[in-house]
Amino acid sequence: MARDSVLFNGAGLRYGVIADPTRLAPVYAHKGGVRLTITARGRAAHSSTVEGINANFLIAPFLAEMAELHRLFQSDGRYMNRAFDPPTNGWNMIIDNGNTPANVTAARSVCTISFRPMPGDPSDEIIEMVREKAAKYGLEFTASKRDPFMAPRDSAVVVAALAATERSEPETVAFGTDAFAFSEKLEMVILGPGDIRQAHTVGEWISLPQLQQAVEIYARMIPRFCMGNGG
Repeated sequence: MARDSVLFNGAGLRYGVIADPTRLAPVYAHKGGVRLTITARGRAAHSSTVEGINANFLIAPFLAEMAELHRLFQSDGRYMNRAFDPPTNGWNMIIDNGNTPANVTAARSVCTISFRPMPGDPSDEIIEMVREKAAKYGLEFTASKRDPFMAPRDSAVVVAALAATERSEPETVAFGTDAFAFSEKLEMVILGPGDIRQAHTVGEWISLPQLQQAVEIYARMIPRFCMGNGG
């Protein structure tokens, strides 16, 4: 929508509210998301023969280096941002070899790494670090990235959100939103009912009082930006 919508891009909008669940606290910054996929390819065969090439053995040295990076990111302040809780990048790794039976050599082993970049951190350097290590072991590598988001704490929409919620300071969150996609077009704040702990769970829910409070807060912000006093 931010890139292609004629309606959106022709409306002359200046400000926006992302209504993700923040417990109705104004949020000025959030983490992004990176996914790295590293694949080793072997050859399937019955384990009683010597004809197979086990992809898990091919990828194992690389996995050991990823575990070392996890320890680095948990301890080195250069990869942290103390404005967030937790301040680390959430480095996570999963392995998939297609449920290969125990008596068959794995023909393919896929390692998926995810982490959450933060404003000002060396996330591009981390991606290149992993790319180089994958190349060292002859492994396939792909990467995708959603940038983090950070608005100036004194931007007009953040200040208006603080006034509407009667709070003195905006917050940060560790999850991501669509704000990153609109950040070149709008000044934004993340402000919505509900708690992220209730999201993506069985029986996902938002309390009715939170919904009612959200309506009241947005109603206090609308005159500031939509009644001839803003955009």
